[in-house]
Amino acid sequence: MARPVKLRVILADDDARKLILPEGLPSSTEDLAQKITEMFQLDGDIRLQYQDDDFGGEFVNLTTITDVQDKGTLKVIFKTTGQNQTAASTPACLMLCQADDSASVSSFETDDTVLLSSPDGSVQSTSRSAPWPLVFPIPCFSYDSEIILQQANAEFHENRTRLSPSPKLKSHILEVLAEEIIKYKAYPTDLDLNTVAEALINKHPCLREQGSYNGCYGWKISLKYKMANFRTKLRSVGCSEVSINSMKNKRQDQYHAASNIKKPRRAEVNYCPQHPKGETSESLERERVDLLAAIKKRNNDKVVKEKMERTFSYRRQEVVQEKPMIAEFKSRWPALFNVDEINTEFMRITTVPLEFKFLAMLDQYADSLMKLFQSKGGVTGRTIKNIMQPISQDCDWVNAKEAIEQMVMGIYIVRSEGHQPGDKPVDVGIVIEGTEVLCSLKNVAVAVAMLFGLTYALNLSYPRELKATFEVIQKVFFNLDGQKLSPKVQALKNKMLE
Repeated sequence: MARPVKLRVILADDDARKLILPEGLPSSTEDLAQKITEMFQLDGDIRLQYQDDDFGGEFVNLTTITDVQDKGTLKVIFKTTGQNQTAASTPACLMLCQADDSASVSSFETDDTVLLSSPDGSVQSTSRSAPWPLVFPIPCFSYDSEIILQQANAEFHENRTRLSPSPKLKSHILEVLAEEIIKYKAYPTDLDLNTVAEALINKHPCLREQGSYNGCYGWKISLKYKMANFRTKLRSVGCSEVSINSMKNKRQDQYHAASNIKKPRRAEVNYCPQHPKGETSESLERERVDLLAAIKKRNNDKVVKEKMERTFSYRRQEVVQEKPMIAEFKSRWPALFNVDEINTEFMRITTVPLEFKFLAMLDQYADSLMKLFQSKGGVTGRTIKNIMQPISQDCDWVNAKEAIEQMVMGIYIVRSEGHQPGDKPVDVGIVIEGTEVLCSLKNVAVAVAMLFGLTYALNLSYPRELKATFEVIQKVFFNLDGQKLSPKVQALKNKMLE
């Protein structure tokens, strides 16, 4: 088995990232460029350069994979200038609302809006392409507001005099911040709003509040109310992300505002996106029907992928609003239930690669986890053994079939008769709600990744018995909402990093 390779990848002058290849280097420079493109969500064709010792460590174009060494440094060069070369450095925004009157939505369009077009010029997809940033970018305000703030900042640095903004200035600041926040989330948490408020007073210290414990608590509260009002405005023009929570879309027994709010809870970037411009539910339903025929044709992967991309918003709204049974949903969207499409769907929802990221992090933490499991004794040790015991048990086909039909969520492994511990299984698959949704997977690790991806693709809750396990995968392995860990998961993470 190839040894893992770690690389330092330079995407920009101020953006260098770590890349782990758990299965070693690919066979060609083209495959390596493709992996880097997928891992870092790059837009546009790239070529790679490496540091050549013959020229004093200067970067030279990479033409052969043998020039890449473990813990070496690569530099990404973009062959063409795309709208967004790195999703993390230049976040794209969801085209939030659309209506028959284009003037009614012009205030929601920004320079950060990306419209992905098909070759014939029609708009294919509009969705967010970046998660909530670690440091929130405070946008520029109107010209006159910037002049006022610059003067007030200079006064603050000289005399520590704080600015008491006029109602008009404060309203403008909140409005602009709300439009920036919506590029990432329609329902920001208190922690999110606090990071925005802190970023505001860091950029404009004149706005720091006197008497506030952190200098920006009042700004956070104001942003909270502004976002609520902003969502009302978006709901009135039909923005799907917030209109799913309108009264008319609730059952009679849930007919009050705070009941059963549908919003991202696991760092989903595109939880319930708007349909692409020019598309309706009716037109996308026709695309879905065409997709059923397309998947039956041989060598038709490109067409299937295009139709899956086009129908993402329609499929996502169906999952979020209607909560269909898995068997029914699989019959409507059979193209989703394969490894490639689950990887792609997870990327659409979270902007994070699924299988590649999971296997890389599993490789990073595997030794620590095994040592922890082996060292456990007492009650914890017996609990782990009780969990592992059913996994290692053999059963005949009749009993296995009955177990699968009763299984809410799980992974099954089929082994040959008289198998040895090191033998590969005959089959590895996934069952949800008694329905086999995937089979013929490579191994259990890939099955775990796919099961986790399906919880996002199908908007499923974590099983109660495995809630902590899924939280580790989500928040530690994928760093999705990773700043908020339960005490149990935080303790495990600390031990893994020791």
